[in-house]
Amino acid sequence: MWLELTSESDEKLYMNVDQFVVIYPVNKDKLTKVLTPAGPIMVKEPLALIQSKLEHLAAQKSV
Repeated sequence: MWLELTSESDEKLYMNVDQFVVIYPVNKDKLTKVLTPAGPIMVKEPLALIQSKLEHLAAQKSV
């Protein structure tokens, strides 16, 4: 499943959620770093929003 996120430079990123290794907040929830097998990616979405999107995708997958 793919998740649409926004890079630091306002580019749309489509990330395969199965490739996420670690997700953690940076700069008091202004940026979030997503670690993937390809390396770290900084995104503008706060950690709570990404977690919510992932939970929503997981719920859809289990139906």
